[in-house]
Amino acid sequence: MGSRVLSLPYGRGMMEFTIGEENVLRIIDGGNFSAALDEEEEIKKALSNPINSKPMREMLKKGMRVVIIASDITRVAKNDVVVPLIIDELNQIGIPDEDITVITATGTHRKHEEKELKMLFGRAYGKVDIIDHDAKDEEDLVYIGKTKRGTEVYINKRVFNADFIILTGAISYHFMAGFSGGRKSICPGVSGYKTIQMNHKLMLNSDEEKGGINPNVGHGRLKDNPIAEDMDEICDKIKPDFLVNVILDDRGNLLKVVCGDYKEAFLEGCSFATSFFSVSLPAKADALILSCGGFPKDIDFYQATKAIENWLKAVRDGGYIVLTAECPDGIGHEGFYEIITRYRTRKERERVLREEFTIARAVGYILTLGLEKTKILLVSSMDEDLVREMGLIPIKDLNNAINYLKDNFKPDFKSYIVPHASTIVPFLENDEEIFPGK
Repeated sequence: MGSRVLSLPYGRGMMEFTIGEENVLRIIDGGNFSAALDEEEEIKKALSNPINSKPMREMLKKGMRVVIIASDITRVAKNDVVVPLIIDELNQIGIPDEDITVITATGTHRKHEEKELKMLFGRAYGKVDIIDHDAKDEEDLVYIGKTKRGTEVYINKRVFNADFIILTGAISYHFMAGFSGGRKSICPGVSGYKTIQMNHKLMLNSDEEKGGINPNVGHGRLKDNPIAEDMDEICDKIKPDFLVNVILDDRGNLLKVVCGDYKEAFLEGCSFATSFFSVSLPAKADALILSCGGFPKDIDFYQATKAIENWLKAVRDGGYIVLTAECPDGIGHEGFYEIITRYRTRKERERVLREEFTIARAVGYILTLGLEKTKILLVSSMDEDLVREMGLIPIKDLNNAINYLKDNFKPDFKSYIVPHASTIVPFLENDEEIFPGK
């Protein structure tokens, strides 16, 4: 049989490779959807026609202090288009720049460099105050009570004291919260470190003896998902005034904008995201050849593992995953690396997660569950010894990866090739729990 020359996103470029026709089950590049021809016009139209809400111009009054919560650099959310247009709208209403603050929803992520903020917010940079949320700055947090699940809620003071709160962001599948966007701007976005950890700890099975992941946690799951419902309750304590969320395709093009009520508009956005980002598969493959989708989704390995989380259910036990992710920032989080390398069994990792939960550790834990089922080859710029320490196999490039599979697995392996695996989520016709307890 013949062969194909293909390329996958890698950092800010592409990585080319050759693969035999017999090794390709399917190339899954997402749906072919019509992107907005004029992004600004599409956003303006949505702002004027909000879902289950009055337009902002009918809700705001001069003298109000407005906070816009925006995604950080680890998310693609059209900040450079959305945020300036919202500021334009506020200015037209009579809200001056000095009464507008943009707060980045960093959650537990690092702060930005000035050049990153300039890139993220375009012409809004230098026009209004842009402040990175710091989840560990207790002086900048206010305590507002507990959720019914016991999560202690600490929120950024500027958000709490604002007269009008606008949530922005992007809606896509999320393994823990069901979907990103919406209420995630509040938690984890601008919540205190303790709040974030207590909320995300709900991903673990409440049955400690059984262990594993709570079976109600997963992609697209909102109802009965303890993390998602706890996030909803935290957000309800703040009651944001308006939401502007985008749905983007694999390449970051605008597909849809939802504006209005922070609950109803979000749910409508989730419905659109489901139709855009789901793929139905008849069976698992021997191997997966994945790319996160390039920068910023592969800015570090911690972020890049989302591609693996999304696609684990599509590879058979004992199979292989090849992940191409440049990871210029390296591992990305010490806690992520620590739980993989310091603790050697599932039982030990679950114990430390229950004693002192962090999101980084949880992401590392999920990766180790994947390593129980499959071998992972990593094409990256990271030090090979670091990759091996984490239990992965470092590979120079994708051509080497294909040869490795043929030499060490089987020459006639069948694979799904996914250029944007951090965005697209597979659902098998006979779905099953990915991470059952033991």
